[in-house]
Amino acid sequence: MAAQHATAGAAARDRLRVLLSRHYRLENYDLFFAPSLHIARVLLSQLFLRQEQARNQTRYASHYPVSELSVLPAVPMMAGNIALITHVEESQGRVRPLSECQSQGVTDASASFATGLHKRLISEARLFVAHLDRHAALSDGIVLIALRTYDFSTLVRSELRLFEQGLTLGDAPQRALDSMANGDWKPFNIASVDTLTLETPVALQSIQQPGLPFALIPLPSGVVLPTLPADIRLLSDGRALLLTASVRGNGSKTQNMTATLKKRLMACLFTRHDS
Repeated sequence: MAAQHATAGAAARDRLRVLLSRHYRLENYDLFFAPSLHIARVLLSQLFLRQEQARNQTRYASHYPVSELSVLPAVPMMAGNIALITHVEESQGRVRPLSECQSQGVTDASASFATGLHKRLISEARLFVAHLDRHAALSDGIVLIALRTYDFSTLVRSELRLFEQGLTLGDAPQRALDSMANGDWKPFNIASVDTLTLETPVALQSIQQPGLPFALIPLPSGVVLPTLPADIRLLSDGRALLLTASVRGNGSKTQNMTATLKKRLMACLFTRHDS
């Protein structure tokens, strides 16, 4: 019974790999899964630490061709720990250049995968990780690890596949497949937000880079907010609001949601103002 369950789980992972590659144009990547960003980071840290140690052993070269010892050039590490660098820094409303992400660690593309930034991500990133329950609207409990095939040796990719096979993902891959099979599901969040301004009841203006699927709005001191809906979040420092937008589509075009977010914000603020 356990063997059948393991076989079914492996088949679900493989099917999910095929569909993700097709929907998100990931043909140039090898795809792997982990149950969380933390475990993805640990996996990659251990993998590259082992490879670095192996490359430093002269006996290793007698077993593998020099080309197989080549790993992504200069993956930044400290004591075996790779940093995850966010591609979209939501708390500041900015998009980091992928060159900056890759010079500091591994790109966390959870906030850019399956958005209007997706094309840039897959054309420039050599390695990234991403939550599949964010803009892809797939199962929680599963994180994608994508390695550009050309930039990594067969040895590295094979070891990572072995690591992945030892992980427990539960029914997360199958739930992702079920979401894809739903006729209402579309692969991309095509929402786009420009600068949002408000004059009353409080003068506000968003500061995020235009085109992202959210608005980041600094709050003047002394502003008291009502209970906020799930898609309007007060950041931890209490100095800004994050308003998220989501519209499903195939990724060929974006849909401007600035006016919609403004209406939601006004309704929220006027509720407080009138009370």
